[in-house]
Amino acid sequence: MRLLASFAMRSTSQAVIVTALLAMLSLLVPPLSILSSAVIALVTLRKGPRDGALTLAFSGVACGVLAYLALGESVPVIGFTLMMWVPVWLLALLLWASRSLSIALQGGLLVGLLIIAGQYFQAQDPVTVWRDVLEPFIQSLVEAELVDPAQQQVLLQTMARWMPGLVAAGFFLQSMLSLFLARWWQALLYNPGGFGAEFHQLRMHRLVAVVTLAALFLKLLGGGSEGNLLDYVVILLVTAWLLQGLALAHGVAGLLKASNGWLIGLYALLLFAMPHAMMVVSAAGFADAWIDFRARLRTRLGLDQAR
Repeated sequence: MRLLASFAMRSTSQAVIVTALLAMLSLLVPPLSILSSAVIALVTLRKGPRDGALTLAFSGVACGVLAYLALGESVPVIGFTLMMWVPVWLLALLLWASRSLSIALQGGLLVGLLIIAGQYFQAQDPVTVWRDVLEPFIQSLVEAELVDPAQQQVLLQTMARWMPGLVAAGFFLQSMLSLFLARWWQALLYNPGGFGAEFHQLRMHRLVAVVTLAALFLKLLGGGSEGNLLDYVVILLVTAWLLQGLALAHGVAGLLKASNGWLIGLYALLLFAMPHAMMVVSAAGFADAWIDFRARLRTRLGLDQAR
């Protein structure tokens, strides 16, 4: 990973090559889109907005040419890459200007809210749109005998009902992972240990916690209806609190000088015990907005006085 970041940072042309190739490969291996976006964010964080924008623009042109040569069509690929890169570039600009991962995380929340709003702007009923999009996929599962035909419509309606929120949360999470990766690369190359210290302090403003409480309260008042705008906002907020919960876990482990095995165990739980483990970590992140566990622990350990 360090070699990849170091190669990309040698010149704009090399950054463009890495970004474009990773973006094209992500059409086959989707997680590579995180690396592609991270390169643009890294250039922006290290060299500033102008170089980041040039890398983004030239990479878009390169992807368009490669897509035309390989697929005979370039517009969908260019649109896909810009959708990946532009939000991460904007978040990198915010981080570059503010030098605060917390502010960047809150900016990512705004991007997620815009994605939810955009789905309603595109169609008054995004659930219906997603139902039409998912129907061929569910039908293919039925034909492959992976889904009981009697459950086809129930599964289709359930997936369509939650897709607007899940897409926004997934896009938000992917964008933040790209930004975190870029910041880690930057620290690795130019400020060893800097990302760890910064991530350990990540903590959103209490106003976000107040908004979360209001959304949950309104949800309770709304009764049992599921799959509406408020649900999608709650999903997005829970995802943000998950990231703060992870920062809390890393911060506490760092303060206690705990073994990395504890963090490995936490990520294993997130992988194998979802969604329950995710909700626990999100709840811990939400509680941290009110209690500030890391500050209390620093005081108890006498670290504040040592500073």
